[in-house]
Amino acid sequence: MCDVNLLLLDPAEVADDGTAVLTDRRAEHLRAVLQVAPGRTLQAGLVDGPIGKAEVLEVRDDSVRVRAVCNDPPPTTSDMLLLAIPRPKSLLRMLELAATLGFAEIVLFRSWRVDKSHLESQAMDLALQRHHLRLGLEQARRTTMPRVRSYLRFKPFVEDELPLLALPTQRFCAHPSATDSTASIALSPSSPFAVAVGPEGGLLPYEVDHLARAGFLPVRMSQHPLRSESALAAMHAQLDLLRARAR
Repeated sequence: MCDVNLLLLDPAEVADDGTAVLTDRRAEHLRAVLQVAPGRTLQAGLVDGPIGKAEVLEVRDDSVRVRAVCNDPPPTTSDMLLLAIPRPKSLLRMLELAATLGFAEIVLFRSWRVDKSHLESQAMDLALQRHHLRLGLEQARRTTMPRVRSYLRFKPFVEDELPLLALPTQRFCAHPSATDSTASIALSPSSPFAVAVGPEGGLLPYEVDHLARAGFLPVRMSQHPLRSESALAAMHAQLDLLRARAR
């Protein structure tokens, strides 16, 4: 019997014989929620590595010992997300969602509507961000940790840094008043895309224009504005469907 989510292991915690002793939240989840016993088989994977299965060998009050065999290639993607830094709690949720959706790289940037306090929040801590990215990977049975980078000034970012990034050819900017809709887009099959999502209230026309000059086509997804989290999920779902249909 295998479980829906993925037991994600760090390569450094796995011994040469494939065993690992878990003492953190994963062990607690295995004991309290899944109520595992020796002999139970779990979906497993290594961070930035292959996927496979792990057998529960021993369950104690403070730890769970497993043996992992991970030889299958993980799901891969080259999609990129450009995200205007939202409120701290939203940021952590959106990072988790982005990892679940399979974005390989996440670029955080400050737009005019991003409050300065967001830049100084705990949510900008790389360790905390990585924790939430990991939760997203576990949910989606992915192992590739998205790369996150931050740019705190819009104009230097869009004029100096953005042209240097290895962006996919297909680029889109979520914008509720855009002339084009996602329904009018023709995507190349199996090709990665980059998506820019603004803050609550949307990007300013000046910001949309600058992104358009960098090849980001402004597109709308519905007749009504969406919250940033909803816009991210809807935009990815629509583009991924169009990409799948093009095959």
